Amino acid sequence: MHFAEKQGLTGNMTHIASQFFLFKHFHGATPIGNGNINDTYRIDFEVDDQPKSALLQRLNHRVFQQPELVMENTLRVCRHLSAQDYPYQIAAPLPALDGRYLYQDVEGNYWRAFPFIENSFAPEGITDPAIAYEAARAYGAFARALRDFPAQVLAETIPGFHDTDRRWEVFLKVLEENPVGRIAESQLEIEAMFAVKPVFDQISQLKKSGELPLRVAHNDTKAGNVLFDQNTRKALAVIDLDTVMPGTLLSDFGDMVRTFTPDISEDSATNPRLRVDILDALKQGFLIETDDFLSKIEKENLMLGAAWIVGEQALRFLTDWLAGDVYYKINSPTHNMVRARNQLALRLCMMYDV
Repeated sequence: MHFAEKQGLTGNMTHIASQFFLFKHFHGATPIGNGNINDTYRIDFEVDDQPKSALLQRLNHRVFQQPELVMENTLRVCRHLSAQDYPYQIAAPLPALDGRYLYQDVEGNYWRAFPFIENSFAPEGITDPAIAYEAARAYGAFARALRDFPAQVLAETIPGFHDTDRRWEVFLKVLEENPVGRIAESQLEIEAMFAVKPVFDQISQLKKSGELPLRVAHNDTKAGNVLFDQNTRKALAVIDLDTVMPGTLLSDFGDMVRTFTPDISEDSATNPRLRVDILDALKQGFLIETDDFLSKIEKENLMLGAAWIVGEQALRFLTDWLAGDVYYKINSPTHNMVRARNQLALRLCMMYDV
């Protein structure tokens, strides 16, 4: 969503909030987080003269084209977690006053509400080993609690999300069509992308052979999707369940490596370095919760999963750049190219030789 669009939505926030909460006074909405897809706001209001806070989120229906399926998946997973010996808070959505979990405004935007967890923070930017360990353990516990959940009953909220074979076909199509004339200036990045293709082929073979178990995967295991206690710095909740769907835990571990280990953000034009102490913390935290139920193939290929997800994200950024920036929110004209270069550089410094 562009800045002007977001400003327009913010002006209507009182009305949107009133679909979910009965309040006497509405004190405002504050944007939080830096997600590439959805827009999230903390709202503050009064109920019976008591201050209250909650989260309102605009679900990007251009990305999640069947919002009802997103909410159905989320509710199913939250109900299952609540029936387990799950040691973290559950970020379950709140119903609107009409009992539904989505409100569609006059502009066609979909909104939902969540509890605001007080005295919490979501790590953004560079994390330390203690945060990495705690987050990886929380994601591992999430996977453990869902290890017996029938993954096949969940909808694909983004069809083909980690179908890298399909993403590669889209990439080739964009190369052929060159819709905005950026191919000539992107030759080095395109060649680097082709060098990653063997990783994609290995993952594809493991999937097609059935060697990777089909599991419930979170599919967006970045640092910012775990809430932490501001005082104890212990993990409180795994959040952002929009992409929870059938998949492989290699992608979840891989996305942790992609987002936690670099010494700079993916938006930086400087080449990242991989922090080995963070990688070790991620392995320890994740495996302490998952080691006894992961298959031998899964454990042997965790770092292949990391190489895959870093490469796939580079592919997504580069494809979007070549297509004319049609998917991700961007902050500058070359933002997607900067991101693609960053991820390709991260792939080169990873501790996995393919």
